[in-house]
Amino acid sequence: MIVNDILEFYREICKERVLILVSTTIDGLCAWKILQSLLHIDNVQYTLIPVDGKSHLENAFRTHSDQNTVIVLIDCGGNLNISEVLEPLPDSQIFVLDSHTPYDLDNVYDGENVKMVIPQTFDLEVPRYEDIYEEDSDEEEVSRKRRREEEEEEEDSILPKKERWRQKREELLYTYYELSGYSSAVSLMMFDLAWKMSKDSREYLWWSIIGVTDQFLNCKISRDQYVSVCGTVQQHVQRLTNQSDVSSVNEIKIKYSNELRLDLYRHWTLMESLKHSAYTASRFRIWTSKGKKKLNEFLADMGLPLLQCKQNFQSMDMEIRRDVCGWIEVTAQKYGLEDISYSSFELQYGFANKFCAADLLSATFSVLTNPMLDTEAAFLKAQDTLNRCNEDLINSGIEQSKSLCCSLLNQVQAFIDMKQVVCTGPFVYAVIQEGSAELEVFAHPCRLLKLCRCLQEAYCATTRKAATLPFIIASALPLDPEYSCVAGVPPLAVDSHKSYLGRAFQQASDKVEATVEFEDFEPSVMQIKSEDKAKFFDALTALLMT
Repeated sequence: MIVNDILEFYREICKERVLILVSTTIDGLCAWKILQSLLHIDNVQYTLIPVDGKSHLENAFRTHSDQNTVIVLIDCGGNLNISEVLEPLPDSQIFVLDSHTPYDLDNVYDGENVKMVIPQTFDLEVPRYEDIYEEDSDEEEVSRKRRREEEEEEEDSILPKKERWRQKREELLYTYYELSGYSSAVSLMMFDLAWKMSKDSREYLWWSIIGVTDQFLNCKISRDQYVSVCGTVQQHVQRLTNQSDVSSVNEIKIKYSNELRLDLYRHWTLMESLKHSAYTASRFRIWTSKGKKKLNEFLADMGLPLLQCKQNFQSMDMEIRRDVCGWIEVTAQKYGLEDISYSSFELQYGFANKFCAADLLSATFSVLTNPMLDTEAAFLKAQDTLNRCNEDLINSGIEQSKSLCCSLLNQVQAFIDMKQVVCTGPFVYAVIQEGSAELEVFAHPCRLLKLCRCLQEAYCATTRKAATLPFIIASALPLDPEYSCVAGVPPLAVDSHKSYLGRAFQQASDKVEATVEFEDFEPSVMQIKSEDKAKFFDALTALLMT
């Protein structure tokens, strides 16, 4: 069942204690922060459980669902058959807010337990109910006609019609489930709820900005979609700014800005940021001596002394610090860095505390995906990192993010230098070998996906034709070496950010009867028994070449 009115959703969950299962994603975390604040305002009791996969979701649901009849799934569950997987009690109400598409049709057309909360502005594009679910009623009709008329002519005229319906149904289902993608950020939906309740604030808006920024920087939505969302966000920024006094030093101030695609440059040296940002590192080919020379030429063209570039950004001369972003944008055109900047927002409170959305996103992501922490500890620590007052946690997250950036570049350079990137024809893949120094760093599926995108950008900079191919990375699981995690991303040159890899992974693994688990909420991530990896890649190659 579809619920377009988000206020109806909130009214229902406020009636009694609610069980909330939140996916351990940035968007899910930001959405939860907003919803948590609203529940506190209205004194609604809740039970929160972060979930990092399907089995975790099932276990948490079965443990707590008998104590709660109202359940909310945030950024998870939309592409699962909830009634079949979770088996809810007849009096349960399960509200699903998920950005992963396509949604399972049983959830969309479930008239009892499952309620999909989907904004009216989102084009759902689902098959009609009668094209998918009318088979049983047709069979009953046929049976009645057979008993009533007992004529073979009637039977001969009905069966071909039935067969045509089944073929059409299979075609519709294949087309609908073929591509996976993303819809509106759940955090943006939660801010919309707060706005409609007249309880919105600049803090809520900031959290939703981080959720949307995550979608854009991780290639979940297109630039056009992102620009459209930024326009809406800017209207809210102006409205909230006009409603209250922002002249106070301690007031939160959000302002529109043109952000550079340089990771953490405000908290790092400009040189290190240029070397370790996926966008610039791949285009300069920084892992080569020629690339390092080209980077120095880039800095020389701007008239920047190396001494200034190698010290902390905040310690650079004030005049240089003030103008350097404009210089980079102008000089970037000469070096093929046309997309060096993008629209974004900055948060400021006090005199010294100033963060752009990408910086706080990077800090929170590093904490949330820290493989050294368990799911609950990482989620709660990342939740605290989003609070602007926790400067120590934010700074710690930024340092972890710097370390992750270095690991990404080291692993990409190792892949390319050792010629471990393999082009099979229909896709490109690489494998992190067991015993690698970076194996534990990329144990989390989200980090492995990030590595896959970084490798894709770097490899496509040297091999242009690879931009039309999807990229796949496999890595042994440190805690269970018998299994490997496989993650894939769609081609770089394709405008659509939808991916067919999830469906292809399923078909290829079924064909060779490989031992696999689709545990993650991301369709293009799976776990496979390491001994089945070779035959899986062979089957995937054969499948995608047809």
